[in-house]
Amino acid sequence: MTSQPAEPALRVGRVLKVHGLDGAVRVESLTDFPDRFRKGAQLDAAGRRLTIAAAVPGDGVLIVRFAEIADRTAASALQGAYLTVPLEDARTLPADRFYHFQLVGLQVVKAQTGEPLGRVAEVLEYPANDVLRVTAGAAEVLVPMVRGIVQSIDLERGRIVVDLLEEE
Repeated sequence: MTSQPAEPALRVGRVLKVHGLDGAVRVESLTDFPDRFRKGAQLDAAGRRLTIAAAVPGDGVLIVRFAEIADRTAASALQGAYLTVPLEDARTLPADRFYHFQLVGLQVVKAQTGEPLGRVAEVLEYPANDVLRVTAGAAEVLVPMVRGIVQSIDLERGRIVVDLLEEE
């Protein structure tokens, strides 16, 4: 039996842990669009579609209850799961803003020489700024996503031009 690959999805949140006894969970929001967590919105998690019954802010996270989750035991199955929407539901971002999935796989080249550094393997999130993890074979370079370093991102050409300080 062969398993089909999961459909690509946009992560909008992550379930951190259970909250209380009624099936509520603490959720880290991963979206710039808070209405993703409005009452009635549908999200996918752990292989199932869930409908938000309520979501309220609480200590830097959201306390979310889903209509389909009735108790603490059912909620605990969601712990660690990402809350997602289909990629076709991705919203248009302002100019010079990109979803992480758009950057993964792009070729990264040096601004000075045009020499390739590798391809974006993943985008790491940090409080100050995101960082591109660029790999070329066994080599790895971390590139901060700041204007002084990232000169341009061209999705159509599939490349990112960076200006890195050369090591002496």
